[in-house]
Amino acid sequence: MFKDVVLYGSEIERRSWTRNDNQPGDFLKILQQLKSKLKQTLKHGKNAMYDDDVMPLSIAKHIAKYLAIPDLVLFQQMLKNGYKAASNPALWVGKLKTMGVWERAMPVTDDQLGKINFEWIKDPIRCFDHIIKNPKVAKFQCIKIYSTLAPFYNDLLTSKPYDQLTLFKVYLTPEEQARILKNLKLLNDVDYSITLHDLCRDKINDLFEVFENALLRELEINYDIQDYDKTKKFVTILAELHNDQTLINFFLQKTIFDNEEMTKFFLVSDFGPERFFYDEGYDESLINEFISDLAKIFNQLSYLIDLVFPTTIPMMYKVCEELIQNQLMDLILSLIEQSKKQKAHLMFLPFFYEKMSTDFIRKLKPSENAGESNGRMVKELIDMQFETFTAEYMREETSDFKVFAEDQILQWNGEILKREQETTKSILKHVKSEAKNDFLSSFRKVFTISGSSISSKHDGGTGEKSAEEVVNYSKIEAKAKILSENLKSLTQIISPELVLKVINNSKQCLARLYKFKDYTVISLRKDIFSSMQEIFIIFIDIISSEHLKPGFDKAMAYLESYNRDEIRAAVLGGKASYIEPLIHFFEMINMADLIIQMIDIFYKEELINKQIVKHENSILNPSLQSKKKMEGLVDKYVADGLNVGIELLAKEIETLFERNLEASDYDPPKGSTNINIGNSHAAKEAIKILDENMDLLVDSADRLIVEVFQQEVAERFFQIIVKVLKRSTISVDGAIVLISDLNLYYEFFYEHIKTNKRMVMPFYLGLKNVGSLYLIGGEDSKAIGKLVCDMAKFNGIFRQEEIYELVQRRKDWPVIKKHVEKVMYGFGLGDCTIV
Repeated sequence: MFKDVVLYGSEIERRSWTRNDNQPGDFLKILQQLKSKLKQTLKHGKNAMYDDDVMPLSIAKHIAKYLAIPDLVLFQQMLKNGYKAASNPALWVGKLKTMGVWERAMPVTDDQLGKINFEWIKDPIRCFDHIIKNPKVAKFQCIKIYSTLAPFYNDLLTSKPYDQLTLFKVYLTPEEQARILKNLKLLNDVDYSITLHDLCRDKINDLFEVFENALLRELEINYDIQDYDKTKKFVTILAELHNDQTLINFFLQKTIFDNEEMTKFFLVSDFGPERFFYDEGYDESLINEFISDLAKIFNQLSYLIDLVFPTTIPMMYKVCEELIQNQLMDLILSLIEQSKKQKAHLMFLPFFYEKMSTDFIRKLKPSENAGESNGRMVKELIDMQFETFTAEYMREETSDFKVFAEDQILQWNGEILKREQETTKSILKHVKSEAKNDFLSSFRKVFTISGSSISSKHDGGTGEKSAEEVVNYSKIEAKAKILSENLKSLTQIISPELVLKVINNSKQCLARLYKFKDYTVISLRKDIFSSMQEIFIIFIDIISSEHLKPGFDKAMAYLESYNRDEIRAAVLGGKASYIEPLIHFFEMINMADLIIQMIDIFYKEELINKQIVKHENSILNPSLQSKKKMEGLVDKYVADGLNVGIELLAKEIETLFERNLEASDYDPPKGSTNINIGNSHAAKEAIKILDENMDLLVDSADRLIVEVFQQEVAERFFQIIVKVLKRSTISVDGAIVLISDLNLYYEFFYEHIKTNKRMVMPFYLGLKNVGSLYLIGGEDSKAIGKLVCDMAKFNGIFRQEEIYELVQRRKDWPVIKKHVEKVMYGFGLGDCTIV
């Protein structure tokens, strides 16, 4: 017999590790068989209860876990180890946890235990109300609760009709009956007896079903007659029985599905979405009216919910969820579809979303059931419904803006082309007929012009054309006229007004997108901000690549054509600056700079101040990178335009010296009585050209650009003068004119260079000292040699090899060479003797 007990104990130990909770029958059968074996063992030998071999403690602990409370009491009386197992506080805490009352129990210290009388445990209704969270009294509480509920629990095992059960005779109110049923169900959770557990569980479930149906009938009756006090009473009972979903279904059915007025409001066919729209627009007053009516429905339901339902049931959330996700969704969809038909979608959707997510929520009254988060909850539900529409709208908004911007640029380019074609046509219709041999003379005329104006072959050298010839050009003159007009129109190639128009459209797009700034779906809110940046980047790219770049390319082409063909405004009469095209170019630059300033303000107001851009000065900020790219593009064209203009001016001055500087200016004929002691004609003409053009960019370009331009002109002019010296023959008599010219250059640049004289004037001070090389008489070759060797005199501008090259331009160099080199090197070639 003892052997059988041990075998059963071992089987229980094994099953305790592999028990399948879904199929506990076999395990409980083994417990029942073990109990029977133990009873037989006790009949044959009472000392077995003290024998550890009969039931090892580890087995006893596993058995204790799955014994009902009365069996545990018996188990602790039968075996020594059974007593130890049943006395483990963790066992009883586990049973309280199984019944679901331990977590909400009240923590009590050991000192406080002595002051508690546990009177409530004797009340079957209240026995679970105040569970003490202290392991030392867990066993006591479990046994006392069982003792209190046992009469009602055991009564369920009888075959009495439901209405004859003790619990319905003792407790007459629905509240008490609900409580006792709930308590019996908790007790059943720790009843591991096979027959008793299942029988009681089925009976309790049947009682709950009958009881709940009765409560629901009473609930419906009182709700229908609008007795909300009694309605709340039955709602509270059902809530305590955890019938939350039943109550939610009941309320939704009564207030939404079976409510004729509610059903009609959300019926699309009665709603009539077309009445909210007119041609490419919508009726804001009707939308506001709809929002107000919708808020009234929510507020009415909220008021009713607060009258009837406890805050433990999320009724307001469920109502909002049903209304927004299912009922309202059809109306929203119908409005959006209608807005597309009316071509008002891009304006309507952000407007309607803002009305729903802001105005509608502001009209909602506080909800006790939903609490302070009511508005946030409704907004989240609305945002979820708008998610698909918003994602589609973002793509359309971006695409529509791109199309608009490109159309504006295309239209502008068309106007530019049309204007140029009209100008060309107007000029060409005045081209006079020429014989073929006249064409060559006309061609030669254009490209051999010098000076600032051309005398017509018919004007007697006065430089004035007759009235007839004003509108009669040769083909080459016509081409020059067309180029001249095109150059004058540089300021009309790019347009701040056009850019402003595109900016205003993009601001409208961004303003619509910004209505979604508080979108509760985080991923979509990020997409909204990305779309706003994308619109800015599209705007930058289109203005940069399709407006500024083509405009500057065209301007550079005009400038380069002007330079290549040497066609000047003077060809067609009138006095004009040699770099007048550069003036027009920099007026164009000013417009580009104005555009950049407009864009910078736009960027700060729309992206930075509204915190759309998170990394303002980072390479992770694509908007900033696009803006910098545009600024770099304009800077590049500024530099290129400067180079073209300076090259044009330098070539003009260089040509002037080639044609106007006479050999006799720096080397007058020997014995001449009419020696010029002033400036050469070429020098005066060169200074005249410089004077006309040196300050042309002042007030039409940035100060830094003006400084760079003037410095570059000064350096290029210096290089021209050095080249002139290197190809001239200079006598002592001619040195007076040369020095006069060099002083003229020095004084001119000293007067015109305002801010960076230290970068320019050393060049011209060095030139003045170079002039001294030619003024010293040939008889004083030693002084000439010392001057050549004194590099400090030339301010580090010239290398000694260059000074040597320049001194060789003295007319008497073949005579004085040997003496000068002797000073320079210590001996001359003639001093060498062949041995």
